[in-house]
Order: sequence, then structure tokens, then C-alpha cells
Amino acid sequence: MRSLRVDPLVTDGFGIEPALRDDTLSVKLTGRGDMAAAAPLSRYVKALEGEVARLSVSTLELDVRGLGFMSSSCLKAFVSLICSLVGHGMKCRIRFVTDPQLAWQRRSLRPLDRMCPELVSIADA
Repeated sequence: MRSLRVDPLVTDGFGIEPALRDDTLSVKLTGRGDMAAAAPLSRYVKALEGEVARLSVSTLELDVRGLGFMSSSCLKAFVSLICSLVGHGMKCRIRFVTDPQLAWQRRSLRPLDRMCPELVSIADA
């Protein structure tokens, strides 16, 4: 049985909750992705890279519906994740799940989709 080696992360105003479902590593982000969240998110993303490789998951789903804000520093953590996965030759699909009521989420993530359209997608839930 496969199990995750990353734990949920909760800081003041920001949270990350991972779950492994079949061949998908799902990560739910909540709170405010502000400057205080940037460093913990960056470290967490590094751990997720390792889990994607170790578990050979086909999809990494990043659910940002619970984020009320996302700074450019947090967005940079996702850019680093994509670049690292591509740089290591991993073909893991990255799917961002957004809230259609929060149009800023899709607008903010659209450059990631354009950066690597063969691996990155954005879906409203």
C-alpha cells in the first residue's frame, strides 16, 4: 500500500492538505497565500516534487478554491514546481482546480498553463 510521506501543514492563515487517491496526488490549499505563506509553500512544493517521483503519480491536483489571495511569491513556487518536474523528465499532469466565483484565480494561473500546456491545466470546480 502506498502512503504519503508529507503531512498537512497549517500556519496562521494558511493551510495545505495532501491526499493520495489512486494515481492522483491531491493538494488542497486554504487561507491566504500571502508573503507569510510563501516560504512554507516553497518548502512544501519541494517535498511534493519528491512524492511525485517516489509514487510515480500521473496527476498532481492543486485545489486552490480555498485561497482568498495568492501573492506572486506563492505563484513562483508553482513555477518552480513545474520547471523542476519538466527538468527531471517527469510527465506528471498538473491540474489546478479553481473557484469560478473567484476570477482572479484563473487569471493568476493562466500563465502557468501557457508556460507548459502539455502538462498544466486549469479547471473550474
